[in-house]
This record gives sequence, C-alpha cells and structure tokens, in this order.
Amino acid sequence: MMTDFENNFFDRKAVLDLLRRRVLDLKEGYRQNVALLGDRFIGKSSILSKFMSDLDDDGVVTIYLDLDYKNYDYLFAKFTGSLLNGFCRAQKLPLHTDTALLIEESKKLIPKTAEHIKKIQNLLSRAKLTEAYRELMALPETFTLESGKFCIIILDEFHRLGDLRIPNAFQELGKKIMTQRRCLYIVTSSYGTVAKTILSEKLSLLFGNFEIVSVGPFDLKTSQEFIAYNLKDVRIGDSLRNFLIDFTGGHPFYLNIICQELSDLSAIHKQGEAFLPLLTQAVERTIFDKWGSLSRHFELILNSICQNKGGRLMPLLMIALANGKHKIDEIAREAGLVKNITTQKINRLIEAGIVAKNGNLYYMPDKLFKYWVKYVFQKSFKSIDSRPQQRKSEFQQEFSGLVNDFYGISRKDLSSRIVELLNCFDDELFSINGKKYKLSSFQEVVSLGLSDRGGRDLDLLKASSTQGVWFIALKEGILSEADVNAFMDQSKKLRQKPQRRVIISLNDLDVNTRLKALQEKMWIWNEEELNTLLNLYDKPYILK
Repeated sequence: MMTDFENNFFDRKAVLDLLRRRVLDLKEGYRQNVALLGDRFIGKSSILSKFMSDLDDDGVVTIYLDLDYKNYDYLFAKFTGSLLNGFCRAQKLPLHTDTALLIEESKKLIPKTAEHIKKIQNLLSRAKLTEAYRELMALPETFTLESGKFCIIILDEFHRLGDLRIPNAFQELGKKIMTQRRCLYIVTSSYGTVAKTILSEKLSLLFGNFEIVSVGPFDLKTSQEFIAYNLKDVRIGDSLRNFLIDFTGGHPFYLNIICQELSDLSAIHKQGEAFLPLLTQAVERTIFDKWGSLSRHFELILNSICQNKGGRLMPLLMIALANGKHKIDEIAREAGLVKNITTQKINRLIEAGIVAKNGNLYYMPDKLFKYWVKYVFQKSFKSIDSRPQQRKSEFQQEFSGLVNDFYGISRKDLSSRIVELLNCFDDELFSINGKKYKLSSFQEVVSLGLSDRGGRDLDLLKASSTQGVWFIALKEGILSEADVNAFMDQSKKLRQKPQRRVIISLNDLDVNTRLKALQEKMWIWNEEELNTLLNLYDKPYILK
C-alpha cells in the first residue's frame, strides 16, 4: 500500500498503477481509455494530480481540463494553452501564460499545430462554436502526428460537456477519439449513472474502449493510516477509531474534516487522547452546527437538488430513505406522494448520485449524508421545538447512543452479525456484482455449530423460509477448497435439499476455491458485498 505523506496523498495504488500501465501501453501501440467514476470529493482529482505530478516523460504531453461548471471559453483557452505549454516544457522552450506567445514560441517546430489553433481562434471570433469545437477535438491528432509525441487528454467531470451550447458534443468527441491512436483519454465523473449512460449511448462505439474504474472510499487499513496521519500526536482508541471509519463510510473528505476538528479541539482542551466527549463535540461542530463545514457541504448538495421544478418534494423523499424506507410503495407512503411522482423524483436523485437502486430497493449509499438527513436536517425540517439548546442536547444523546450501539454490535462474532442481517430480509430483489438475488423472508435462522470437519473453523447457518432453506457457511479467515468440499458434505446431510448454498468469506477466495464454489452453484459474498447489505439495513460495517 502506498502512503505519500509528503503530498498528503494516500492509497489508490491500484488506480495509479493502472493509469501508469495505460501510458506504457499507449507508447507500445495499444490504447485503452479509462473512466474514473466515484462520488464527489472521493479523491478522483487527487488521483489525477498525483498521476500527472509523477509523470516525467518528455515524449508525452498532458492536457488537463476541469469541466465542472465551466463554459466554452474555458474549454478552448485551457485546451490549446495546456497543449502548447506542455510541448514547450518538453522541448525546454520558454513558457508563457499567453496563448499567442506560446504559438510564436512553438510554431517553428509545430507549424501545422499552430495554424490549426489559429483556425480555431478564427472560428471562435466569428461565433462559429460548433465548427470550432470540431476543430478543437481534432487538434490532438494534428499535434501528435506533427510532433511525434503522445498526448494524454484528461476530462475531469466529462459529463459537463453536455452543458455547453454545442450540438452533439459527445458524438463529435467520440468520432475523433476513434482515430487518435496516439492519444489516451482519461475521463472522470461524480455522476456514475449519467456517465455510464453517456458512455453506452452517446459514445456507444467507444464503450468497450473505456475501462471503467470505480473510485470508492478507503478500506479499513487505509482509513486507519489516514486517521493516524491526520491526528498526528492525538491518540485515539481502536474502538472509537473504528466507529469513526464506519460513521464516515471511510470517505476521505469526511475523515479529513472530522480529524482536523478533533486535532483543533485536542489542542484547545490540551488533551493528548480523543475520547467520546471530544469526538461528540467535533461531530457537533462539523455536522450539527448550521455553519459547520460538513453541514454546509450537505446543505449545498440538498439545495442543488431542490432548485429545479418539483424540488420541494426532494427533502420528503430523502427523509423517507434515511428512515429506512427502501421500496417505492414505502417511500411514497412515508413521503405522502403518489407512486408515479415518487418514481420520477427518485430517478432524478439517482442521476444526481444521491440515491442508488439495487433490484427493487432504493437507498442512500453515502452513510454520513444519510445520517445528516436523518438526525440533523429532518429534526430541523419537522421539529416544532425551535430551542437550539434542546436540539443540541438531543443530538448529543443520539450520537452517544449511536457510538454505544456500534460498540455493542462490533463485539459480536461474525455468525451473530450474519443472523441479524438475515432476519432483516423481506423478499427483496437484490443484485451484487451483476448477479440477481431474492432475499427471502426467513421465519427461522439457526446456527448448526461446528461439526467434525477435520478441525476446520467453519460456521454453518440454516435459514428457513416458505420458499425453502438457505445453507450458509461463514469464515473470518481464508476459506479453502477443502472448506467448500466440507460444506457440500454437510449440506447433503440435511433432510431438506437447500434452495440456496451461500459462502460468506471476509477474505478473497483463491482461483481454485472460487471455481469449485461456482461449479457447485454457490453464492459467494465477500466483505464488500456484506457491507453493501449492512448499509442497506442501517447496520455497522464489518471491519476485520
């Protein structure tokens, strides 16, 4: 795992290694464009910054465009300026901030490129935006063929191209990408649903040529390192630290804000260790306080959703979701809306990245935002008691209760946690890693204990519903092919043939073990899949 403390950059080694491999592939004649998709503030731009700062190759020119809420003037000026600036830097030519001077500096070496840029400028001066855009998209090919260099074009929040006053902006881009063999495109988006639609419909010819990489929260180990670095000389106990990781969902932006507040409060109170009262105060100041940094962040998200027509209904839907309503009928009933209006508005929330759909279930994947909606926004939205001190006292009590509940649940063994999860199922349809499941409503879930299996540490559960029996094997350690065989042997001893056989392992299975389980038509749930289900049912993550 990579931790770059000097640049305050953590983890993301797999993504960075992938991008570096794609640059090497490009230079060897194989091109694979990349799309980084993930929530806002999850770290996509940080990854790109680290990638560009580490890229030391005079044969490659990088163009970086942050398209979030930018207009076409920015697009044209930044694109041409970055291209010329990158070329001049690689050739050790004088650098300028003015595009005209960069053209003069470089035109002796790349005259066709210089003329191409002047043509774009001429079209812009005559307000011929569509033609100028087409020429801009063609510029990288002119440059790479003339200069002999490779080009990396990074479009941060690329879906914003659709906001420009240019017809068929994505289709025009797609046509040029197809022919630009010496160009690598890296695009990002904070709106995964919208981005995938663009890639599959508007850039349909290129969908297979874009490798989609999900950028998610930090895992447990990285979150622990991130907290330790940000708190520096402030100690924090394992249980409270793990609660903080679960509370934020491992989101680096949230962790950073709360850790900064903890560090400041620790200095104010002259405390060398963070205990629950200090964390409560930090959360209060960042999330409960109206002017807290995370509270303002969430308010802006909410406001952006509510600005459009029908936006006044959005808070009602988000409150229903935060209160554990996951099916359309339940959400509509809780919000007091008719079903078709509910579905329409929920789809808008999905496009905005606030809500995710899985099977017939809808949920808010951002744990901390869901917490803020439930315990802060909802209280303010519905409360008839406007006394600040009373609301503050209630918030402190609810937060302390949340921490204590986490402590109690996290001390339970894996088997007990899974039994509680299974008892939440209510005939929902669910999809994990592209596979569809029906989560039966179980009347009884029992542990069969540890049978004689050669000393193997394998827990077995039998979950019974009206549709049949699920037979489930659990293991916190590494699950082997022999464990799968033992599980099959035990399942054959049941009086009733299992409807489903499920393996739950907190570690990735090796190739042979996974192949064996799949051959036996078993469902395999790993830590990530378990935590998806736990988040859906408002239960703490399993942090191994």
